[in-house]
Amino acid sequence: MAEFTWRGIGYDAGVDYAPDFPSRPVWRPDDVRRDLRAIHEDLHANSVLIMATETERLIEAGAMAREIGLEVWLQPRLFEARPQTVVANLAEVAGRAEELRSAYGRVALNVGCELTLSARGLMPGPSFAVRGMLLPWLAPLLPLANLRLRRLLGELARVARGRFAGPLSYGAGDWERVDWSMFDMVGLDLYRTAGNAWRFADDVRAHVRRGKPVVAFEFGCCAYAGAAENASQAFGVLRQRGGEWRVPPRLVRDESVQARYLAELLDVFAEAGVAGVFVWGFSEPVLTRSHEPGRDLDLASYGIVAVEPGDGPEQWTPKLAFHTLAERYEEGT
Repeated sequence: MAEFTWRGIGYDAGVDYAPDFPSRPVWRPDDVRRDLRAIHEDLHANSVLIMATETERLIEAGAMAREIGLEVWLQPRLFEARPQTVVANLAEVAGRAEELRSAYGRVALNVGCELTLSARGLMPGPSFAVRGMLLPWLAPLLPLANLRLRRLLGELARVARGRFAGPLSYGAGDWERVDWSMFDMVGLDLYRTAGNAWRFADDVRAHVRRGKPVVAFEFGCCAYAGAAENASQAFGVLRQRGGEWRVPPRLVRDESVQARYLAELLDVFAEAGVAGVFVWGFSEPVLTRSHEPGRDLDLASYGIVAVEPGDGPEQWTPKLAFHTLAERYEEGT
């Protein structure tokens, strides 16, 4: 099987998915630097996709990663922003990203992720979570949503090209129809589920056959029994009750599910000739581990490390998927 040019992982530097759900509530540069060093030295990754809502976090983490030796893709993530706000934010990010690229080299820009769901106004629904849940029933509206998306991406690409001289791409959901001629690489969020398993490998090969390099910017699975069958929505077990986040007490932790899923998808991508892979993800700090049934929020996390609760410097434990991925990345596949 072919080796990947980019053997990477997604790193959450702090995404505000909702007003009451910041993914990294506390910013500790020492924690971030330690994580990035583990990604490079222990996971044997050569690249990292850094995502954040705040531009300062995005750029600071990017500089740390380059100093450590990782190639960097930067991806701003705004949720519930109108298209004009998304464009204005990217203009700022692109300028800062070019400063980083000029100083360090090997910095690329991913202009966004699944904007039909994360941005406001492209598809109906009051929030990202609701739009995601409604997606299976919104098929008749997808042509209009994709038209709006292509217009927005055209503006984002134009703004980015005017301020950033490095490679450019986008993280597309499988329902999104992107004009890839405006980007240097085809960027896809690729989740195999029970519903698409029969065509998943063929779909990946079809993208590669079009000739432009394909990068899997997001793929992954949670670590509980049954998660692989609904990998793209496996986090949906997370519920808020009485002001507290919980998961069903009946969930059974099974780290082999996550490890096996990643290994199988890496095989699919390598066989198809995908140029780069970025597992989602390293950690989700707000979703901490617990031995108390119903409170083990790590079960809803795609992280390959389990974050331990506590108020001091962040502590985490590698899951089985971490070791599986490290072996594959050390081999180059």
